[in-house]
Formats: sequence, structure tokens, C-alpha cells
Amino acid sequence: MSRQLVVLSLLLLGANALGKESSRGRELTRRKVTLSRSTADMPVELHVAPDYLTTLEFDSPVDRAGVKLADSGGRFVLFEVGTRLVTLKPANDLPPGERVLLTVPFADDRVPASALFALVMHPSEVDVQVQVARLPRTAEAVQAELDEVRAACASKDAELEALRKHGSANGPVGMILAGMMGPEGITATRINAASKSGDDLSSEGIIAYQGPGWTALSLEVVNTGSTPWTPAEARLFLGNGGRPHDLPVRMKESRLEPGKKALVVVETEGLNKLEGSDLRLELRDSAGTRRLLFGPFVF
Repeated sequence: MSRQLVVLSLLLLGANALGKESSRGRELTRRKVTLSRSTADMPVELHVAPDYLTTLEFDSPVDRAGVKLADSGGRFVLFEVGTRLVTLKPANDLPPGERVLLTVPFADDRVPASALFALVMHPSEVDVQVQVARLPRTAEAVQAELDEVRAACASKDAELEALRKHGSANGPVGMILAGMMGPEGITATRINAASKSGDDLSSEGIIAYQGPGWTALSLEVVNTGSTPWTPAEARLFLGNGGRPHDLPVRMKESRLEPGKKALVVVETEGLNKLEGSDLRLELRDSAGTRRLLFGPFVF
């Protein structure tokens, strides 16, 4: 006889025995458990006992490989997992107050994504059949998820539009069409900012190029060390101690070889709003171990 037929036969025997007197004085009970998003992290308490099978039947397929029974001490002599059934039986009585957690993830993408149970011993009853159902999503929940998706799409649309604007600004014609250059043209300002580095990097200063709504900081970096260096990020610190601005940084070469010089460009928006403020600029690699600092300086 196959294992599934054995489990089904035991289920039928357990169902016929419900309400009958047991040899240990425990009442055999059948329960229905309904899961919801709000109670997903709260374990459902189930009563188990030796010599009795406790079978959980789910209305959705379970992820069999992900089902976990926190039984490191081998307190359960039977633990079977099927597509929609989980059957278990403890070897002996569990100590009073002890709980064994059972986690059952589902195979689909509905919510809640998993069910959590706390297996305990009860002196007068044992749950032999437990039917587990998940509440269908309400209209309010669906609408809330739809609103989140729409908000995320709107944010992505704004980012895409900004990328299109910058992507179309190739050469003077593109910059004029994108509104990044007008009658006032582009101004270039040399900033006297001393560079500091304990990682064999140096620079002679910064040149700021500014147009309508944008600013680019250009600087030549010399690698006097013995290993290559690649700037991964730039950070602009405000003199008032506010949160630093993370800025994109570009370099034509893939990396700056030892003894070589390379032009590094940092792009920022709205830097003109910081005129007269004490600023500090930091360039560093992806590991954050080799850094080049500038400042304080005033734009």
C-alpha cells in the first residue's frame, strides 16, 4: 500500500474516532484555521500527543522543500510532508510549556506566504485533523497594492524622463534642446580646494562647469601609488553638518593605473543653491579604502 493511501486511511480512522473516548482520556478534535495577512507572523497553537496523528490539510499547495519542523532533539517519530498534507506524531509527551515550531511556506505567490504553528501538549485534548485556509484578498487590499504599484511606476517614469533628458543632451544642439544651455551659455570656475589623501592619490584642484539647472565638477587625479584605482562614488558634504549628497562620478578610463593621470567628472544638480556654503568633496573606490578629499571650499 502506498504512503498516500496509508495517510488517507489514517485520516478516515481518525475522523471516525472523533468524539469517542480515548485510552488516555484525551478528546480528539477537528479544527479549522483561517490565515490572514495581519496574523501571518503569529503562530497558531496546535495540540499534539503521543500515539495520535496530527494531520494538517491546506487549501493551497505547500512548498514541500521549505517546510521546517524545529525538532533538533528527535521528539517526533513521524513527520510526513505532501503536496497539501503535513502529518506528524510526537514520540513522547512534551515538557509543560515547551513549544515546537512548524513553518509551512506555500508554493504560490498569494498572501500570506507561509503559515506558522506552535506544537504543544494539552492534558485533555489533541488536534487530529486541522484544515488550514487562507483568506482571499479583500478589495481594499488589492486597491492598496495597486496604489503602491502605481506610485512605483510614477517614480520610475520620472527617473526615465530625467535619463531621456540627459541622454538627449549630446553636443551643443542636444544641450540646447534639452534646456541645459541657454543665452547665458556655460560658465567655468576654478575652485581652489586642497586635496587630502593618505592613499597615494592627488589632485591640483577642481573646475566647476555650470549651466541652467546643472553643474559638473571636473578634476585631474594622479595615482602615485602602486595599485590601480577606480572611483566608485562621490559624496558632497555640507558645512552645516547635514546629510551628504551621493553623486554620480565618471572617468573615461576603466581604472587609473599607477603613475598615471585621469580626468574625473562629478555631476550634480542644484549646486548653485549652495553658493557661499562651506563644502567638502570625497571620492572613493567601491571598497571605501582609498579616498581623495577636497575642502573645505566655497562655490
